Amino acid sequence: MSWLISRARAQDRGAAMVLVAMSIVLLMGMAAFGSDLAWYYLNASRVQRAADAAALGGVVWLPGNTGTANSTAISIADQNGYDDATPEVQVTSGAVSGEPNQLEVSVQDTVPTFFLKIFGFDEMEIERSAIAEYIPPLKLGSPTNQFGNSCAPGAGCTGQPNFWANIHGKWTDTTYGDAYASYCVGSSDNPNCTQNPIARPGGYLFGIEKGSGSFTVQGLDLRFFNISGGQTTSDSIRTGDRGCEDWTSSTSASCGPTMRVRLYAPDPTPLDLSDNGAPLCSTAIAPAAQVAPTSTYTWATPNGSSCWTQSGSGIYVLQISHVDPGSTPTTNQNLSGLNRYSVRANGTGAKLFALGDFSIYNNANGTTTAFHLAEVPTYYHGKTFVIELYDAGESADPGTLAVVDPSGSTFDDGQCRIYSRNNPSVAWNLQQTIPAGSACQETVAPSEYQGRWLKFEMDLPPNYTCTTCWWKMNYVYTSSVNDTTTWRAYMIGNPIHLID
Repeated sequence: MSWLISRARAQDRGAAMVLVAMSIVLLMGMAAFGSDLAWYYLNASRVQRAADAAALGGVVWLPGNTGTANSTAISIADQNGYDDATPEVQVTSGAVSGEPNQLEVSVQDTVPTFFLKIFGFDEMEIERSAIAEYIPPLKLGSPTNQFGNSCAPGAGCTGQPNFWANIHGKWTDTTYGDAYASYCVGSSDNPNCTQNPIARPGGYLFGIEKGSGSFTVQGLDLRFFNISGGQTTSDSIRTGDRGCEDWTSSTSASCGPTMRVRLYAPDPTPLDLSDNGAPLCSTAIAPAAQVAPTSTYTWATPNGSSCWTQSGSGIYVLQISHVDPGSTPTTNQNLSGLNRYSVRANGTGAKLFALGDFSIYNNANGTTTAFHLAEVPTYYHGKTFVIELYDAGESADPGTLAVVDPSGSTFDDGQCRIYSRNNPSVAWNLQQTIPAGSACQETVAPSEYQGRWLKFEMDLPPNYTCTTCWWKMNYVYTSSVNDTTTWRAYMIGNPIHLID
């Protein structure tokens, strides 16, 4: 019997050794798999971050400049360690079909393994992609190469946009209609006034895109013309600059704001001038005596420099602001005043439009007037379009402000929400929610929005489409409205973001 027991024990020891050997192989395989799996996830995370960064960096050149968007994305992938020129790396970039403001970037890398080499796996292929979307600033106020009128009211001109571009001197009351350039609330010519919380020194920005050749920046009455020179000021006198006679009772030729005009080279963020470098052109234009009503209008460059003519691609930025007189001015120069003017990009096929927001003086003679508001291309489908109006629609009579979509009808294809607020320091108050199928418009009582804000929020349907994509703001009144106002239009959402 004992020999049988000994033999069984020997067999058990042999079986145990086989099991131990198999377990060691299995454990080694698991360790190899675990180590290389962690290595895989580490590299996959790196590849994903590189794809994300490349897509976000390149998409700002869309829509319209796919070549630069792709080259920028590939360069950023290289900066993050993935050089498309190396054999084991492949980086691809391209606009998403049907979505010209979306960029898709794919990064592929081949990495070596460690323990898995024992099992014949020498390398792993990792590929990750990212789609980024850029919501560029809307083109505002003008579908042509000109922003503002080119002749005086009643002078027989046709096809006028029925407004002048507008900017006020620093120490002007915001209730005169300029929400951003004016620093005072409730008074003018008073540096000790109640401060406008959203006042800014940068004035207003215009984007310029060239056509088939070069363009030249030109202005019409960029200079502030005051009451001196024996002429009064009103809308029928040149562009209707006002101020010196209203508040300071000054007839000095130096009364009023000095204008500053700058032209910046294109970059992918036209609303942010901090990264543009020095302007291509810059000049200051001092105020001067008013001219006779019979004086002709003349388009001219801001000064005689040739730098106002450019021919590069992208969006050039034209900045119109006033020279800051400081907080304790000693003269009435630069103090206040309402300056109305026009600007254009003179060149075949060129476009000039406002960026972010704009201030205008509406001098339409009719009771129903439609103003170009914003271009909203098809790729904004499904998003929320917002319009903010400051000091809008002032009249002695009631009227209607209606948002007109590219079809020429008052918008009713999605929900519309209308808000108001008394000043920019308080929250918006929801006035009404208008369901899809009903007109997006606001009935305005006389002087209801004097010094107040009005906002329209419109949900664009998923199937929103257009050919000529300009929206308008329609003024419908029982009498003419001559009004200075500030308008802002934008799409809700982070302008540069990844698509999940």
